[in-house]
Amino acid sequence: MKRDIGIRFALAGVGAALSIIFITLSYFVKNLSLSFTVMASVGVMLPLTKNYYKEGLLTCIASGVIGFFIANINVIPFVLASSFYVVFTIFWHNSNFNKIMGILIKILYSFLVFFVLYKVASLIIIDFDRLSKLNALNPAVLYILFNIVFTLAFVVYDFLIIQTYQYIKSLLGKVSKK
Repeated sequence: MKRDIGIRFALAGVGAALSIIFITLSYFVKNLSLSFTVMASVGVMLPLTKNYYKEGLLTCIASGVIGFFIANINVIPFVLASSFYVVFTIFWHNSNFNKIMGILIKILYSFLVFFVLYKVASLIIIDFDRLSKLNALNPAVLYILFNIVFTLAFVVYDFLIIQTYQYIKSLLGKVSKK
């Protein structure tokens, strides 16, 4: 039993460290910030490969808190899209719940994530003057257009999360047998 607890916390710790490395890289390497934020989800997946959901949540919390001290408000994309969302997606996938219901929940969640990121980004960085053709559109139409593109990207991201999880799980299965 003690060995199991040690393995659980070791996977959570290594996963949190990996996520924090990618959060830090996303903060300092601005051109690849989205890529590093997505890669930070691999650290969250580490304890989930053994179905350690509590430790996955612990990884999310530790990575988010430490990431906040490193990247401040720039940790929000990780918290919204690469931490708790990954735990939910893997849990839903492993539990064999209704896939259609899962897709609907994930799309609704993508609307929420887009709204939060849009509001945060519009306060900080969006300069619509640089987007001259889009500037002519009604703000509501522009919001809907961006939201549709974001939701499609989120669906692809969700698919990639599941595929990456399955790959990491098989890879760790091979490594632990040796």
